[in-house]
Amino acid sequence: MAKDTDIRSRMNRIEEIIDQLDADEVSLDEGSELYEEGQELLTEIRERLHEGQGEVIEIK
Repeated sequence: MAKDTDIRSRMNRIEEIIDQLDADEVSLDEGSELYEEGQELLTEIRERLHEGQGEVIEIK
């Protein structure tokens, strides 16, 4: 079963990445690295949710 805190921490990091990219204060290389990190985090979240085998969990 996916742990709520694991998903929440990954979602928080994704939000930080989005804020950094929106601020237009990163170089192209940094932006690419942040994008890749975000994609990896999203993949991990999807996998954890899939492990829940259809169980509904609440993220606050």
